[in-house]
Amino acid sequence: MRSKTMRGAALGVAVGLGLTLSGCAGAGGGGQGGEGPSVEEGGQLTFANWQWLEPGRGEQIWSAVGGYSEANPQVELVQQEIVRADYERTISTQIGSGQGPDVFIIPDTYFPELAASGALEPLDGVLDPADQERLNATNENFAVDGQQLALTWESVPFAFFWNENLLDEAGVEPPTSPEELVEAAQTVQDETGATGFAVRHQMNEETVWWLDFANWPYGFGGGWSDGEQLTIDSAENIEALTAYQEVYDSGAFAVGDDASTFRSRFAEGEVAMMIDNSSALLTMVADNETVTSEDIGASPLPFTTDGSTYAGFAIGINANSQNKELARDFVRWMFTQEGQAAMAEGLAPSLVGTDVEVPADFVEANPWVPTFHEQLPNATTAVIAGFETETPQIRTAILTQVARVLTEDVDPAEALAQAQADAEAAVE
Repeated sequence: MRSKTMRGAALGVAVGLGLTLSGCAGAGGGGQGGEGPSVEEGGQLTFANWQWLEPGRGEQIWSAVGGYSEANPQVELVQQEIVRADYERTISTQIGSGQGPDVFIIPDTYFPELAASGALEPLDGVLDPADQERLNATNENFAVDGQQLALTWESVPFAFFWNENLLDEAGVEPPTSPEELVEAAQTVQDETGATGFAVRHQMNEETVWWLDFANWPYGFGGGWSDGEQLTIDSAENIEALTAYQEVYDSGAFAVGDDASTFRSRFAEGEVAMMIDNSSALLTMVADNETVTSEDIGASPLPFTTDGSTYAGFAIGINANSQNKELARDFVRWMFTQEGQAAMAEGLAPSLVGTDVEVPADFVEANPWVPTFHEQLPNATTAVIAGFETETPQIRTAILTQVARVLTEDVDPAEALAQAQADAEAAVE
C-alpha cells in the first residue's frame, strides 16, 4: 500500500482549519478531559461514526463493537450518529468547544488537522505488547514524531464494478480503458435505458468527492505532489481530468446525482457501472433481491496504470473526553486477537489494523471482494504528501477548478494551471 506518514515538521505550522482545542498544549498534548471512572466502576462511552447510519452495515459493525460490552457489561457503549457529509465539520465544532464524543472514527484526510490541533489523546502504551506487535503498516499513517495518536479502524479499497445483467443485456464487455468506458456507458444507456456510469462530481460533497476523485489522477500515474512541490498541473493529471470530463459529457453519466442518489439507483438496477469503495458496494447489494452480490462484476480501474486510492480510517480518543480510562480500555480490547477477529467480520469487506483476514464465508458470498483487496498494494492515500495539514485548502482549490471543467467547459489544462496557482497561494 502506497502511503505517507505525516511529517512531524508539518505539525509546527499553524493549521488555520477552524479547529482549536481549548487548553491544549499542542499536538498530542492532551486536552481538558479527565480520566473518569475506572473500568470496574463502569459508565457510558460515546462512540461517533457515520457508519452507524449505513443500512445493514451499521448494525453489523455495531454488533462487532458490542463484543466489548459483553466482556465488560458495566460499560455502556452509546452511538453518536453523524451523517458523512457533515461529519468532520460537526466533530470539529464539538471538539473546538471542549465537547465531543469519547472515541470517534477519523478519516485519514482529517487526521492531520486533528493531530496538529492537539485534539487526540496519545495511545502509546495502551495496547498489550503482543497486540502492539501485530499492528500492520497502515497504523504508521496515524503516528507523528514517534507518537501514536490513532490506530487503524479500517482500510477501504476502491475498484471499478458493474451490474452484469445490464452489460449482458446491452451486449457490452466490461471496459478496460477510458475510451471503452465512455463507449460502454453510452451503449448500455441506449440499449437498456439505465444510466451508464456514476461517480461523485459535486462541490456539495467536497470532502468525500476528494477521496473518490483521487482515483483518476492516481489511475493515470499522476498525483498532487512529489513530496516537496505541488504537481497539480502535471500532464498525467490533465489526462485524467480530460477523461473524467469526457465520461461526464458522454450523455450517459448520472449528472446531478449525489452519492446517496446514484448508489440507491445502482441498487435498483438503474445504473450500470461505478467506481466506488468496497463498503459502499456492500451496502448497495446487502439484502437486495434486485441487484445481488452474484450480479456484480469487478476489475481494476479502467485507466492507464494500476494506481488508485483507498479510504483509510482510524479510531482515536478525544482529548476532551471525561472517560479516558474507559476509552483506552475499549481501544485495548479492539486490538486483541478476539477484538480484531470481531472487527474483521463486522467491517468486512474492509481490512483492519492487523493482518486478520476477512472471513472466508463472507468472500464466498461476495465474490467481488478479492478484486477490491488486490488494489491495496498499489493504492495511495488522498492526503497530499508533504502538504498534509494543508490538504483541505489544496483540495478546495483543485475541486473548484474540476467543477468548472464539468459545468463551464473550462479546458482541463487551464483549470489545473489555475488550481496550481491557487493552491500555491493558499499554502504560502
